[in-house]
Amino acid sequence: MEAYDTNDVLLARKSETIKVTAGNTAECSIALKLFASSILDSNYILWNYSYTDYTNYFEGFSSISENTDVTSTSISDNSTSFAEDTDGNKYVMILNYDDNHYYIKSTSNITSEISKEDINLFPFQDSLYYDDSAAVLWAGLYSYNDTYDTNRICFSKIKKLDSNGITPKDSNFSIPFDDSDFCSFAIQGSVLYLAYKEQEIYYLQRASITENADGTFAVSKVGSAKSVSDLGVSGAITDIAILYDGTVYVLVSNVGNSLGDSGDSFIYNYNQSNTMYSRGALLKIQSTSSGFEVVDTLGWTGSSRQIAPAPYGEAKYGDTTHTILQPLTAYIPSLSENSNKFYGPRRFVAIKPKEIAIADCGANFVMPNHDEQQKGKMFAHNRVVTVSLSNFAISGATELRNIKFSDLTFSGSGISGGYIGCAGCTKEDIKEQ
Repeated sequence: MEAYDTNDVLLARKSETIKVTAGNTAECSIALKLFASSILDSNYILWNYSYTDYTNYFEGFSSISENTDVTSTSISDNSTSFAEDTDGNKYVMILNYDDNHYYIKSTSNITSEISKEDINLFPFQDSLYYDDSAAVLWAGLYSYNDTYDTNRICFSKIKKLDSNGITPKDSNFSIPFDDSDFCSFAIQGSVLYLAYKEQEIYYLQRASITENADGTFAVSKVGSAKSVSDLGVSGAITDIAILYDGTVYVLVSNVGNSLGDSGDSFIYNYNQSNTMYSRGALLKIQSTSSGFEVVDTLGWTGSSRQIAPAPYGEAKYGDTTHTILQPLTAYIPSLSENSNKFYGPRRFVAIKPKEIAIADCGANFVMPNHDEQQKGKMFAHNRVVTVSLSNFAISGATELRNIKFSDLTFSGSGISGGYIGCAGCTKEDIKEQ
């Protein structure tokens, strides 16, 4: 394990450092972070995270129950970016189709237009981040350079929304281009963590960001970028958060039939082998002298299990050919273990002093049972998972009845009406296993 980079540990306002001696051990410096009321204690902000459907939810709840509902017209237009500050103000970045301009809108009814200044700017998948250590709202966008096939990053450091507008300032930082839904970031003081996608592989990069006298930003890499496989998992990096103590938390989601992506589509074919993924992880990241390292991983399903039709060899598909139904290989938590595993974490929906809440969206499957005449089915899960920061463990999971974080689809040969067919199987009263 590398030495931690103590030079980049951020001390909050009103912090102080003392020295203590424990028994016969040598003296060590301990940073006491006296944040008081400046610690972010956000509401639950629930959103639709679909890459294709941008009719979004924007509501703040002090608590979550299975019957929690939202009004889909609260915020409209094209955006999946949101943030909340320590005063409870919520912010969303939206695209106005009438004039093709971006805006940041707050619940205090202040709207700031983002000036493009002849630069073709695009938002990240998550373009807003609130740094509670400095009481700053950050907006991140990128401009695509056709000549160099890269994205140049622009930032705005916002102390207070201004109806006169916001001008994103260029940085000296470029990353390879893949597509428009590729990037998440988090900033605390001068510490920047950025996730991006290059050639269908997701990477995490640590960097240092400072503001120049002219308002532009100097960004320098700290160490090399690491792929999701370097981090010990697979899929897409979907969100990043830096908490008040400087610890970085990263969400990774792997949903669908492909090992490398985080999609919303499942395809099953009755006459061939099938592998499906619906899993994810919360990574705890610590800065080091050469970049960063993963110090803990929570909720990851690393091994597969077989979900087979029953009885195998007798459960068949088709009225004439009666082809034996093939099982599927599932990198998916079973129903009995989903209280400590993720199905597909999408976004941090609440940041609390002692816990974080995560939107988790994925699926489990049941294959047909010929003896019971039952069809097979996909069971979609849309839930809010709470993680205790004191012991880094899942402390609760609330299934939501009225909210879909993403519209999961299920198709393929042998699929009808969302059910997996089987000769002689007519019952649809299926229970998840």
